[in-house]
Amino acid sequence: MLEPKELSLEDLVRRGRIALRSGQYEVANACLSEYCDRQIRDEQPISGTLLADYALAVAYTGDLKEASEICLSALAHERKNPDVFAALARVYGMSGSRRKAIDAIERGLALSPRHPGLLAVREDLGVRRPPPIPFLSRDNRWNVWLGRVMGRARPRRGSVA
Repeated sequence: MLEPKELSLEDLVRRGRIALRSGQYEVANACLSEYCDRQIRDEQPISGTLLADYALAVAYTGDLKEASEICLSALAHERKNPDVFAALARVYGMSGSRRKAIDAIERGLALSPRHPGLLAVREDLGVRRPPPIPFLSRDNRWNVWLGRVMGRARPRRGSVA
């Protein structure tokens, strides 16, 4: 493979995103880092979606603090980008900040209710539904019983109804 410094901007983005999707996080980090460095050097804007991808590559290579800072920087420029919220939620989830991850998911879903990335992160985190009787505690026997009954009544994902 060519060194990232030898690739064009388009190739850096393409290879970085392919590497990110295939789990080659070091390659993704190298390509997307080189792209961002060039754009910053040339004083060119970087899209929020690309910054979100770069943040994920950084997170998967181990620097969760820097990854969250990159996501927050992307949000400062593009407040209404659900891809950035999905990346931020994933980074928060990786760092153990479940409440922050759920908050990012909710804010992103408010912008795009059917965003596949946000729905996937929510599924991975296992966000709970509210209790059937909200004024009773979650572990009240009536809430537990109703939750089980209602859970059986819901069709399972992927089943034919």
